[in-house]
Amino acid sequence: MFGERVALVLLVDGQGRVLMQHRSADAPISPNRWGLPGGHVEDGEEPLDAAHRELLEETGLTVDRLHLFWRGTKPGTKRVELWAYHGVTGATQDAVVLGEGQAMVFLSPEEALARDLATSASVVLPGFLASREYALAASSAPILD
Repeated sequence: MFGERVALVLLVDGQGRVLMQHRSADAPISPNRWGLPGGHVEDGEEPLDAAHRELLEETGLTVDRLHLFWRGTKPGTKRVELWAYHGVTGATQDAVVLGEGQAMVFLSPEEALARDLATSASVVLPGFLASREYALAASSAPILD
């Protein structure tokens, strides 16, 4: 039985960039490192609902659909279950509202992988960027002017 569940969002924009969060210096987990929007799944909440809620709270963005990319256990623990969802957005950087952390920015795959990644992001992001799901999302992301 898991003691904690965490929902993450891999959000791809019209240029194939992924939305990343620079975590605060006082964050209890992975301070000053780069992670994905997301957070704890509340009691009675489904992970997909938590992913949508956390995305809105942390970025001000909403998306119609998120799809499960990966589900597994956070490294170094047997009690934290991660749920990683992916989706596309037509939003631009100007539409992002920083709700948590030091920064929330769209980064190219190369830029994202070059950052000092938070534990959860280091598990999920490289596989996502190498996946068919990312290739399809990057090629189908709506571009809004």
